[in-house]
Amino acid sequence: MESDEKIGWHTNIKKWGYELGFVAIGFTSAESVKGLAQVLEARRDLDLATPFEEKEIELRIDPQVGWQDCQTVVVLAYPLPDTAPPQEAEGILARSAVGEDYHCVLRQSINQLIDTMVSNGWTGTPRWQVDIGPLVERAFAIRAGIGWIGRNQQLIIPGYGSFVALALLLLDQEIPVDCPSLDQCGACQRCVEACPAHILGKEPFAAKHCVSYLTQSKEILTDEEYRRLGLRIFGCDTCQEVCPHNQQRMENELAASAPFPLRRGVDLLETLNLTKGEFQRRFQVTAAGWRGKAVLQRNAFLALQNIRDPRLRLWLADHKEDQSVPPIIVPYLRSF
Repeated sequence: MESDEKIGWHTNIKKWGYELGFVAIGFTSAESVKGLAQVLEARRDLDLATPFEEKEIELRIDPQVGWQDCQTVVVLAYPLPDTAPPQEAEGILARSAVGEDYHCVLRQSINQLIDTMVSNGWTGTPRWQVDIGPLVERAFAIRAGIGWIGRNQQLIIPGYGSFVALALLLLDQEIPVDCPSLDQCGACQRCVEACPAHILGKEPFAAKHCVSYLTQSKEILTDEEYRRLGLRIFGCDTCQEVCPHNQQRMENELAASAPFPLRRGVDLLETLNLTKGEFQRRFQVTAAGWRGKAVLQRNAFLALQNIRDPRLRLWLADHKEDQSVPPIIVPYLRSF
């Protein structure tokens, strides 16, 4: 591929991507991410990694380990939908867990992008990943110039913020790369101070103790851990909500003249009482659905307990009598 042709693909892939709704797109090489292996090894050795993470570190940092023909990594950021804030005493969903599952949305958009590339003469065989692939997307995003990693461990896009989902498009052709981003957090400590788990600003990052992970974990939570959940049903946006780079987004959500159709608040008792059909209708199509109904029910139970909702004792009286308490909730009955 000639130099001018490579530049043309760089320009057009970005153009087509923006037309599909991506808010940031950057190119980087397929080289291994320097220095990341040591960080991941330290987190693993201290038992701070989550079970969701790929165990083989080389697969996480080097695209050519998983696909030897990879020459270029395209990083794409897709905006999470606007949502209405939860009401008082409602359970809280993270923005990434509201609306159609972002994994599906990005898969559709990336396939559209690939189709456009092919129809315009691309002869390679692109591969891609959305979130659940082995490569550390944020590390490649920095190198591709999309943004920087804040103290809250989130990718922050200049002029946009961090409420995005990331995807990687792997190409077997060499395309010109973009310049890496510079950290713009400065001396700001807002996320460090706001983190309910008090794990930000420390190295290595204790992903296993992050409240977002705890809402998805099926392990039995300690008293301290479940109190940290507060009213959270799935995910945690606290460190992003206090970030200065997200304040325009926050103001827009609060100042909307009409409520957004997608809501982050859920009724706690209704969530605790979810039937299989209700779960499939309300949650299965979202990013909160993959962990199943039981985890959401447990989190709703703990949220009701955290705010000492009097409805919880009535619920327990009924369900203990007919022995219908979900097994995932049984370990938390010791205080009743």
